[in-house]
Amino acid sequence: MTDGNGQTTPTGRGPNAEIAIPAGYAPEIGEIVGYWARITPPEGLPGRQHLDPSDIPNLLPHLWMTDVFRDPWRFRIRLVGTAIVNYAGRDSTGKWCTDQFPNFEQSDGYRDLVQCAGARKPIFRTAKQLAADGPRQSQRVHLPLATDGREVDIILSVTRYVFVPE
Repeated sequence: MTDGNGQTTPTGRGPNAEIAIPAGYAPEIGEIVGYWARITPPEGLPGRQHLDPSDIPNLLPHLWMTDVFRDPWRFRIRLVGTAIVNYAGRDSTGKWCTDQFPNFEQSDGYRDLVQCAGARKPIFRTAKQLAADGPRQSQRVHLPLATDGREVDIILSVTRYVFVPE
């Protein structure tokens, strides 16, 4: 994990022990990355079985999980936190991403999920958002989970919407 100056610090054990958080990201992003690194077993990736929601109660409103399907790549939203539901104005739990987001397969969001699942590594994304109360930025991290430690079957994500100065 990084401190406020963008420096990498140890977060856990195994291959995910050090992950650089982009400078300026919301603290919740660093918290989930640190948690994911701590639950990573010595060999392979963590799976859903390693994640205990009671360990990260303050992150749950900002958390979402996506089921991963291959050949072809498809993604179904497993769970959406309340802060994301409130911001989006809808609950997409149980829905396919292609049904929820127009042109999803041509989007950065699709490419990010494919890269996270295919490369088995965290993916960070920042995007500008227009909201009724002013401009915001979405800051997001996608983290791979693999029940068998190898093939990613779920992507754990946290999104924070932050105001940006005009």
